[in-house]
Amino acid sequence: MKIKKSITALIALFMIVIFNTQFVLAKPNNSAPSAPSGLTTANISTSSITLKWSSVTGASGYYVYMATTNDSNYTKIATVTSTSFVKSSLTANTKYWFYVAAYNRYGTSLNSTHISAVTLQAPTTTTTTTSTKKQILGFTTYYYSGDTSSYNSMTANTSSIDEIATQTYTTDSLGNISGLVPTNQLTYANSNGIKTYAMLQNNFDGNIAKSVLENQTNRLNLESNLLNAIKANGYKGINVDLEGVFYYDRSYYTTFVQELYNKLKPLGYSVTLSVPAKTFDSTTNSWSGAYDYAALASYSDQIAIMTYDEHYPGGTAGPIASIGWVENVVKYAVTVIPREKIMLGVAAYGYDWSTNGTKAYGINGIYNLASTNKASIMWDDVSKSPYFNYTDASGIAHSVWFENNQSANYKLDLVNTYNLNGIAIWRLGLENTDYWTSIKTKLNR
Repeated sequence: MKIKKSITALIALFMIVIFNTQFVLAKPNNSAPSAPSGLTTANISTSSITLKWSSVTGASGYYVYMATTNDSNYTKIATVTSTSFVKSSLTANTKYWFYVAAYNRYGTSLNSTHISAVTLQAPTTTTTTTSTKKQILGFTTYYYSGDTSSYNSMTANTSSIDEIATQTYTTDSLGNISGLVPTNQLTYANSNGIKTYAMLQNNFDGNIAKSVLENQTNRLNLESNLLNAIKANGYKGINVDLEGVFYYDRSYYTTFVQELYNKLKPLGYSVTLSVPAKTFDSTTNSWSGAYDYAALASYSDQIAIMTYDEHYPGGTAGPIASIGWVENVVKYAVTVIPREKIMLGVAAYGYDWSTNGTKAYGINGIYNLASTNKASIMWDDVSKSPYFNYTDASGIAHSVWFENNQSANYKLDLVNTYNLNGIAIWRLGLENTDYWTSIKTKLNR
């Protein structure tokens, strides 16, 4: 009987050992992940630092923590699913500390190794002009078959134009593109030493951008379609002009630009961007929050900052681009984007605001409007902008603000003062002869 009891006890003990062994073996699949390894910094600028680390098996995502100056008092600054993160809106010449932790449904890992990095010193603004040749990019349109407005401007000013970006392609939510290709513009430009970019737009629709940018399949489809389009039509590169992108898609937009750059650059194509103007980096701004100037500068050859539409058709009447606002945009931009990549956006149009809505006109169209309504053109010395008011035949009051050669002069001075790469004109076909005279006089060609 004692032998039988001993055998029974041994069997029970053996079963407990087996159970515990199975439990131990199964535990890794039902536990918090291990701590991330390989945490490093990269792409350090005056206002941003990129963090990268190794993937952790079983992790659902990662928490990113930051401290300022000392290795203490950390704050969680992000929750991400990728193994990299760009921290922006930092202060120049400042030391920051970081660590990351992995998490899943069972818990959070131990902390990774703590690392530190110092942002770059902000460059001193220079007021010295340089003899470097300033580049001139002209945006072009082709609204219908036979539309010659932009083509005529390009052929009339060939010696003053280095590049064109044709407003051609629009993406849908799946990354498929469509558009009317301006064959005459491309043939002439390519035959006359003018570099050609295919512009990509999204109809200012944040939902289209969201669908494309957040879905890797759709992004890759868009990138492949763009590559095929520029190959087929003789373009030398791309101009990405996705607008109205939701601020929370900031990292996805940067990822798209990075992927596009890595795909096109090795093949000899250029990647340029058109981005909204801003005087500081707010990551939650509904219009400009999605555009991380510092990160985007690493994955683009040129960035056109759209320093126009300070006052726009859906808002109140006012300057298209007041000089103070434009200079503040430039002052911020040069702290995060290399000057040799910055193209200052300049307008060649104006808006007529009234209670019946807002209409846009080219420069000569604006002058004709003033003449027809016997309005005197005035000058606002604060914004350095021309404007006039009139009452139409129906008794409705109108307020008109526009850009011309006189207002353009002040913007061109900024290009020289801050030693920017050049200008990007919206658009060819709206400007007039005086406008080009100012460009030729002010910019070193």
